[in-house]
Amino acid sequence: MSPTSAHAGTIATRLRRGALAIVATVALLAGPAMATAAIAAATPSPSATPSGEVTATLSPVGNGVVPAGASLTATLTVTNGTGGGIGGGTASLSLGTAPLADRAALQDWLGGGTAPASAPVATAELAPAAAGATSSASFVVAGDDASLAGRAAGVYALSATAGGLSARSVVVVPAGTPAAVGVIVPITADALTTGLLPASRLAELTAADGELTAQLDAVSGTPAILAIDPAIPAAIRALGSTAPPSASAWLARLESLPNSRFALQFGDADVSAQLAAGLPTPLQPTALTSALDPANFRAEPTPAPSATPTTPTAAVPDLATLLDIGTAVPNVYWPVTGSSSAAAVDTLSRAAPGALTLVPSAGTAAGGGESTVIARGVTAAGADVLVYDSAISAALRDAAEATDAATRGNALATAAGTLALATASAAGNPLLVVVDRPSAPTRAGLRAAITDVLATAGVTPIDLAALAAAPAQTLTPTDGTVAADRIDAVHALQAASDQIGAFATVLEDPSLLTGAERATALQLLGSAWLSQPDAWRQALSDHAQKTAQTLASVAIVQPTSVNLLSADATLPVWIHNELPYPVNVVLVSAPDSLRLAVERETPITASAATSAGASNTSAKVPVRARIANGEVRIGLSLRSPAGVPIGTAQHMDVNVRADWEKYGLVLLAVLVAGFLTAGVVRTVRRRRRAAADRPIDGEDTP
Repeated sequence: MSPTSAHAGTIATRLRRGALAIVATVALLAGPAMATAAIAAATPSPSATPSGEVTATLSPVGNGVVPAGASLTATLTVTNGTGGGIGGGTASLSLGTAPLADRAALQDWLGGGTAPASAPVATAELAPAAAGATSSASFVVAGDDASLAGRAAGVYALSATAGGLSARSVVVVPAGTPAAVGVIVPITADALTTGLLPASRLAELTAADGELTAQLDAVSGTPAILAIDPAIPAAIRALGSTAPPSASAWLARLESLPNSRFALQFGDADVSAQLAAGLPTPLQPTALTSALDPANFRAEPTPAPSATPTTPTAAVPDLATLLDIGTAVPNVYWPVTGSSSAAAVDTLSRAAPGALTLVPSAGTAAGGGESTVIARGVTAAGADVLVYDSAISAALRDAAEATDAATRGNALATAAGTLALATASAAGNPLLVVVDRPSAPTRAGLRAAITDVLATAGVTPIDLAALAAAPAQTLTPTDGTVAADRIDAVHALQAASDQIGAFATVLEDPSLLTGAERATALQLLGSAWLSQPDAWRQALSDHAQKTAQTLASVAIVQPTSVNLLSADATLPVWIHNELPYPVNVVLVSAPDSLRLAVERETPITASAATSAGASNTSAKVPVRARIANGEVRIGLSLRSPAGVPIGTAQHMDVNVRADWEKYGLVLLAVLVAGFLTAGVVRTVRRRRRAAADRPIDGEDTP
């Protein structure tokens, strides 16, 4: 159980009515969350809203904050998750007669503990609910009612019952105790298996109904502190002129917001897992060159009066420009809640002097037992920390994720009650809360979580710089938990990175591969994967296969046997390249016999693959036959210019018959001489016959 979830509790109250088993459950997920009562026809389920149950949620209006003289309004919402209808009846609302003593008492109440003294203050009729439907009862207590008038400031237990159903919440009578409160909201995107979001996904996320648009809608106009994943603006800027218009508009809007901000790790990578795996510092992106097309960054041609046209110059952004999130506080780290440790905090401080590490209050020795911990702290080793309140943050997360108003209202009342007790004990020191991640916030829920907590009476927003400058108390971070498979993933990704780094020496610019590999590794360590463990493991497996494919993308094509019939020749060897970049390799040839002298090293530049497929580049290896004939096997291997072995070694079988050339020339000379001799003899004979047949002078012809 994580430190945050240690603050959670589960109500399980069994009520029996006839033969029906009634279970009332208040689920506090990852902190004090929604109070929910459930009835079931069988045994209780550990789920907050299991199938086949009836759930009841009590949500006071205005987050349960009731200033002096104001009325109290609350709604009991019943959701029928069974296959049959349920009857209605009279619902009753009760209010504690005295304030809850402290935060521990509040958590005990919401966690299903003994109910404090209370009295009925209102009743309402609850309508029947058909299968799969909801019904509600609304309560109103006038401000001048004796049950409200003259109440002392504090947090009061609030409960509602209807038949066998019950639900709990709280009411806050504000004291107006001033408190500076910072609210951190993450701006993050999907879990990714590649370094950057593709254009198609960016278009979806930044559309009017997209998730990234919803996040900016929620923080716009609020003093929330933004924790921004720099991979998002990098993905948009990397597309240049081809970026979706909605994405470019979203980025311009983000840049224009005045909110205080800091950068998360690229891809919101898990900082604690990296340090637990033994890395001295968290990984950083090294290059995003492979994602940049210079054609997308050419300026528009400037008309010139001369006849000679001007060529637009490329303005490809560098890494710092791609990752820029605006004016931000540097070196702020936010480990996954429940994963930080004293060693990790000290390591981050040593790696970046002045670094601020965010830790939950439940992750400190001072935060045990529902004690309030102020925002600014420092460890005994001198490391600076910002402490966010675990219970309030968990309630805000529940409110942000709520898909219905009743659940959201209940979570916000829990947050308001906890905040009221926290400010009372903070002695004027700033407090910090977060809307934690990973989560799936709704547009209305996220906005409400931010605005409602800052609208609590006596709360003054505070930005990140002011939090960092606030007086610090000495704190001792406790050790959280980092899952073993997260640590194993870091080791595996680092091993793959080392292999890709060595292989990338075949390129003129190795960062084309190493930069993409680092960005992908950080995305695979992203916090968004924590809610998708099975998909994450598959993504890691797919990445391992892709790494193997990359390492095999440059290779020697298996040669065929060759008959060598001359003393000097060149042997053809083909180099296969599946990368979209030209590669430089050295072909190393090693014969197993002295019959053949082979050029030891042959430098080759293999052409890049195209959209039509991989390329095959021919290399010519010079050879010279020596004194004897026979079979020779030539070992063939590739290495990069840096000496790194590339691909799988091959061999070529050569049948050396180089003396055939000499014998052939002798035979040809003999044949030519023979033909010449035969021709001469034939000519002489012909002439002799002609002379013998010619008449002798003076003789009569017969």
